[in-house]
Amino acid sequence: MRITQIMLGKGFGGAERSFVDTALSLAERGHEVQAICHRNFIKRDILENRSNIQLETLRAGSEFDFLTPRRLAKMIRKFQPAAIHTHLKRAAWHGGRAGKMAGVPVVAKLHNYVDFNRYRYVHTIIGTTEDQRRHALNQKWPENRVVVIPNFSRVPAVECAKKLTDQQIHFLSYGRYVEVKGFDLLLQAFRKVLDAGINARLTIGGGGKESATLNKLADSLGIRNSVELDKWIDDTLSALDHSDIFVLSSRSESFGIVLLEAMARGIPIVATKAKGPLQVLDDERAFFAELNSADSLAEAMLAAVVNPDTTYKKAETALKIYKEVFSENAVLPALEQLYASVSKQPIPAVE
Repeated sequence: MRITQIMLGKGFGGAERSFVDTALSLAERGHEVQAICHRNFIKRDILENRSNIQLETLRAGSEFDFLTPRRLAKMIRKFQPAAIHTHLKRAAWHGGRAGKMAGVPVVAKLHNYVDFNRYRYVHTIIGTTEDQRRHALNQKWPENRVVVIPNFSRVPAVECAKKLTDQQIHFLSYGRYVEVKGFDLLLQAFRKVLDAGINARLTIGGGGKESATLNKLADSLGIRNSVELDKWIDDTLSALDHSDIFVLSSRSESFGIVLLEAMARGIPIVATKAKGPLQVLDDERAFFAELNSADSLAEAMLAAVVNPDTTYKKAETALKIYKEVFSENAVLPALEQLYASVSKQPIPAVE
């Protein structure tokens, strides 16, 4: 099958990772993939010179840019895919119009909770959770044109979960340094963990606009010698395998692909009760903390440390669920089936 994947962001977060992983996985399964990204996409090199992947770039403007859809349509007509798969709102808007021009149906993956006014040219919405499906239906999206296909990870699963030792505990988190990720809460919680007498260190991988604020906070909390910041993590496997507990401190999270990566490597998880984690995990798979609470986050982190047997059982259960539900082999067949089905459907009429 020939499939076009479109992502028009420049940075590299969970949605961009999903775009890259989907393109790579489809290509490895023998499909011909046209991967279209922004010219300044910082991870475009991952898709360069790959078998079965035709990488194309362009400068995508705002929603009022009328040239981008025409340029996309030209690329799509030349490639002649069975379906187009877009990621995030801008790609859905430009790619949707391009698909209509080229006569190719479009599926759009939701990576967050959005207003659907820019999805009007899309045939089918992909929600990654049942909650996102409900969000689509609440916006009057046709029920027969929304499906739930979870995110997946290309991170290979380990045989068994990791057991905590009596050595120093290494907490790990990573993502964009933005307020919604709650890394300030994590630093405050980590201070409380140290105050409880736990021998621990913390790595928060990534970078972004909150970097200076987080570094200043680490200094004010007196934890500079136990915390590593501003470390961009390219080798996810190595980072996870050298950690003991993964922490997701987000104030809001629609899914959290980083959780899948930790699950795959059998790393125990502490997560906030954001919508995404609650759709992926439960009390048998992770320790939970209340939103926006450094105290609650610290309590969950401490619980994971002082209850090693329970922590191991939760990690084992999460690993099992990853293999059955969120692995590449579990998710890709559903995407392939959706592409094949949509390719036979008429382009939706737009008022």
